Amino acid sequence: MAALRSRRLERLFAARLDSVSHEQVAALVDNQVTEHYDLDFKRGLYGSKDADRRDLAGDVAAMANTAGGVIALGVEEDDQARACGTPGVTLSDAEIGRIRQIVSSLVSPLPTFDILPVPSPEQDDHGFLLIAVPRSPNAPHAVLVNNALRFPRRNGTTTTYLSEPEVATAYRKRFTGMQSRLEEAARYENDLKQRLDKAARIFAIVTLVPDVAGDFTLDTKALKEFQTEVIHKDPLGLPGERIIWHRASVGSGRLVADDCTGGKGLASHLACELHESGAGSFAAVVGRLESRATEEISSVIDVGDESLFDALWGGLRFLAHHARDRAAAGGNATVRATLWPVNHSMQARLWQNRAMFPGQLGDQQPDSPPYADAVFDIDNLAEDGGPLIAATALLANGVVQHFGQPEALQATTDGVLRIQYWHRYSHPFIRAAAEAADIDVTEETVN
Repeated sequence: MAALRSRRLERLFAARLDSVSHEQVAALVDNQVTEHYDLDFKRGLYGSKDADRRDLAGDVAAMANTAGGVIALGVEEDDQARACGTPGVTLSDAEIGRIRQIVSSLVSPLPTFDILPVPSPEQDDHGFLLIAVPRSPNAPHAVLVNNALRFPRRNGTTTTYLSEPEVATAYRKRFTGMQSRLEEAARYENDLKQRLDKAARIFAIVTLVPDVAGDFTLDTKALKEFQTEVIHKDPLGLPGERIIWHRASVGSGRLVADDCTGGKGLASHLACELHESGAGSFAAVVGRLESRATEEISSVIDVGDESLFDALWGGLRFLAHHARDRAAAGGNATVRATLWPVNHSMQARLWQNRAMFPGQLGDQQPDSPPYADAVFDIDNLAEDGGPLIAATALLANGVVQHFGQPEALQATTDGVLRIQYWHRYSHPFIRAAAEAADIDVTEETVN
């Protein structure tokens, strides 16, 4: 799936960018579509001269520095910047690799972009190349020109360059942007906490904020589709106690759901809030006081390491699906995970229950909420697969390190599931999920 999602461009092409047909690109001529700040036509491929290479790098960087967009190779324009012909270009893996190499070597930092071949129905090696570039939260992106860095941007249908004060302003926006998204995640997390029954239980809360916000219309149709999608469904993957959504409704600018069966109760196991921007927060219970029988340490709640990993795994997938498929957000997302409530009167310890004799993992019992922050590609989170497992492992590692445990044992940050660190009753389910999503599984243990 292409990282760039643009309702305007999808209307122009009459399709999502990663599913555009040759006929739909050719229709730009019949519809007299003009170049714009987010659409650039090129009659042929970029050449091999230094100036041509700089043009390619500059065009990609300019899209990333402005509002994102598509560079359509194989579409000719007239003197009024209207599409007037579709001569097409030669399509090959070598050319796609060359484009990537040029952008990688001349643009810093490297922006996210996709190269989408659109072959002709009559000739597989001829058609159009669409270079799709989302607006970048890492702007400004610089291009190396004669041993100097220049910062291009789109100005209508042309490319101009940022002045020195504008470059300084862009850098400030980059650094404040990450902090702003973390603050936004904390705000959404706090909103969701108000829906949770915190009595004698600990939740894993995952919050996702797209770097480039999406948008969806919250109306009656959207609510009904959401209710059909979630009610009586289990967003987690492990067998055992099945936790399902019972109630789905709306709040201000958001869809909400939880496991409550009554009218005004607090969520005891599961809750979410999904915002119109594509941001969202998800909570699943990972520890309860009733799981412990010893009164003298009743202020300590065991957090199961498998339950924690499963909650982060399911939460990331659930939130990324909302961001990508409902709100049409693409690119990267800032993600925050935390365990709550954890405080002086309700401490937590990391617990494993796989062997005959259960035991504690790590040598710390946090008295404040453990947390972890990370940035991931939304596409990597929205579907089960190795990239989602890798992201879950990275996020879980950050959380369990607060317990003095160096890493979550259920998977590696390379996206491989460690089957020996899942309870034996889960093995058939883990193996089936791994096979369905082409996830590697290892029998190896951590030494």
